Amino acid sequence: MSRTLDIFVNFPQDIEHLIKELELILALKFELVSNGIDKWYEFRNSTITLTVGKHDFENDKEIKFEEYPYNLSIRALNISNELDRQKWCDDFASYVFPKLKGTERYRLMLVDDLQVKLQEFAPLVKV
Repeated sequence: MSRTLDIFVNFPQDIEHLIKELELILALKFELVSNGIDKWYEFRNSTITLTVGKHDFENDKEIKFEEYPYNLSIRALNISNELDRQKWCDDFASYVFPKLKGTERYRLMLVDDLQVKLQEFAPLVKV
């Protein structure tokens, strides 16, 4: 199984609204995908895939998965070298996370391989 970088998003609306916002913010086009049991949205090119969906992960120590209903999972494709795959994931996450953070609209958590919390972001509450 290949390594992923995951961005967990606390978004109060349904996934269709999230996808519309992501398409605008990231300038990407997502497609609805189904395996007969689950459905999710996906952006894919020749080297990277970004899947978006709900998740059922349970909290793990300081990683509070349950506070974030949506999971954006980034995985490299068609790259044989592990270091290159890692670089592609890191670079793509370095594009997506700051774009979402820059909106100042969502609580976010960036996690490496579902095991190591790398960053968290909470927008300032406007009074």
